[in-house]
Amino acid sequence: MKRVIVAVSALLFIIYLFNLSNLSAQVKKSKNTFKAELASKMLESAGKTKARGHADFEFSKDGKELNYSLYVYGIDSVSMAHIHHGPFGKEGPIAVWLYKGKITGKFNGMLSKGTITDKDVNLDSLHTWMTTGNTFVLVHTQKYPNGEIGGKIQ
Repeated sequence: MKRVIVAVSALLFIIYLFNLSNLSAQVKKSKNTFKAELASKMLESAGKTKARGHADFEFSKDGKELNYSLYVYGIDSVSMAHIHHGPFGKEGPIAVWLYKGKITGKFNGMLSKGTITDKDVNLDSLHTWMTTGNTFVLVHTQKYPNGEIGGKIQ
């Protein structure tokens, strides 16, 4: 009888550990995907333009890469875009570039897409900053060199 109780207890403990590891994997996976909604109304430095956009971020399962895509709409003459480190609304240092270039005229669509690695920025730090709400995307234009649209990465 004791052997049966020990065997059942061991089996229940193994099932518990299996479920716990699955839950942990789900939580970890959910913290690997981030998004930022971009608008001018979120920035004091920009006028109230109709420009808008969004950025999507996803860390690889091993955390060695961050894939991103950045879309903008109704924006004119984009000059650069990047992720800033710090609370949204406060000036913070650039963590990593998302777009370097120059577009003349109106633009609608995917501005940039790529993969960020440890060569670009320490991904462990970036993941921590993103998880704690200490990063934001900023898109600059010729008319608004301090940023026309931006949004907190969540």
